[in-house]
Amino acid sequence: MMKKTLITVLTGCSIMALAKNTPTPEKTYDTERIFHADEQAEKMNDTEAILAVIDTYIEGLRTGRVDLLKKCFHKDATMYGYSVENKITEGSVDHLYDLIAKHGALAKVTSKNSVLHQTSNTASVLAELKTTALHENSTDYLSLMKINGEWKIISKVYHLSYAN
Repeated sequence: MMKKTLITVLTGCSIMALAKNTPTPEKTYDTERIFHADEQAEKMNDTEAILAVIDTYIEGLRTGRVDLLKKCFHKDATMYGYSVENKITEGSVDHLYDLIAKHGALAKVTSKNSVLHQTSNTASVLAELKTTALHENSTDYLSLMKINGEWKIISKVYHLSYAN
């Protein structure tokens, strides 16, 4: 019995000595993950800013306020698209300003907006507009750039379709 106890004690001591000499792994931090968390927070702020620009664009259409539209678009923005008759419109965003000034507010327009992709200074947004006219909807693809810290729509590609 004494031998068995001695062997058990010696075995326990050996295990404790080995455990003491085994180096404890250092605590490491995944700096890549931490960096991306900060980047994600900034991206969220940018996403909110991008969507605010799109909301202002929709509000400009809804209220017929060309001044709001001009806040959203870069001064040299372009616009290309197809009418319901499959007729192409191309050129400056001034065409949109002229249409709104001539025909007025799109009072019943609603929109579902999705940021399709974004980087730190570019973004692509899908705006699905309903009731842009009595029986028309519009699918708008909007390209934005962050210029001098401010998000601006630099191009609009759209397709008008009859509402179902």
